Amino acid sequence: MKFLPEVQEMPWGTVEYKLADLGFVDSMACEGWLKGNTLSDIMQTYLERVVGETAFEWYGTQFPVLVKRLTVKGRTSLHVNPDDETAEQRYDAFGKTALWYVEAAGPDARLYLGFKRPVSAESFYKACLDGTVEELLQVVKPKAGERYLIKPGLLHAAQDVTLLEIAEASELWFRLHDWGATERELHLEEAFDIIDLQGKTRALPGKDEIATDQFTVNAISLTQALKSHRDEEDTFLVYLCVSGAAVLQSEGANYNLKPGELVLVPAEVTDFFLLPADKGTELLEVRMDPREETDIQSEEEA
Repeated sequence: MKFLPEVQEMPWGTVEYKLADLGFVDSMACEGWLKGNTLSDIMQTYLERVVGETAFEWYGTQFPVLVKRLTVKGRTSLHVNPDDETAEQRYDAFGKTALWYVEAAGPDARLYLGFKRPVSAESFYKACLDGTVEELLQVVKPKAGERYLIKPGLLHAAQDVTLLEIAEASELWFRLHDWGATERELHLEEAFDIIDLQGKTRALPGKDEIATDQFTVNAISLTQALKSHRDEEDTFLVYLCVSGAAVLQSEGANYNLKPGELVLVPAEVTDFFLLPADKGTELLEVRMDPREETDIQSEEEA
């Protein structure tokens, strides 16, 4: 299935939701045999046939990941995301782990990713109030093609950059600082105890596979046709094109992928081909691998 994007304007640029089952955003299928249905309707009807048993056990009828593009022309506010346990206990929601893929970087591109060095809670709180917090932050000049893992507790913000975000299906986050702007609500006191005062992150190396409890992302250089035959694969697959062009062939249908476009392969689809349609074709493959732990939602229901 392919889906229609939904664009929302922000003070600093735009957010383009490419695949999301969040209630306030519900992606509409535009290609495939379920064309015209929303992702939430598809999940309600087809359940684990779409996502696989592992994802269904953890997330129920909510599709477990979201994909969006952040076109940041100004500078976003400084955020922090909660982990799953905190989010469930306090807000009856999922936390958020995210991967940022740098699609393009402008001349003033900056990523703010944690602290230069460990800081005390008191000094960070004071810096947020007096406007000197930027002096404490690790500032990275990103390049196109780089990837950064945004773990719960990590402070993060972006400037003059276009990012593809692959994340757990949650938009629960807290605004800690807004660079002097006063129009938007801050959540400094509410989220203060979830901040990692030691944490920072850097670009992830090469083409390494990135595996988290919430999702796994694998980079694919598509130079020749690839055939997938999955006997008992317990996961959906999302293919996101970041450069070049590709075609996914399945059950007699062709799904064309250009940069920024994605296709969802349900767990029950076992045979398909990936074909390069241009030179330099790069794809990101998103899936959910089996988990050994029992999820918070299932414990509560039990």
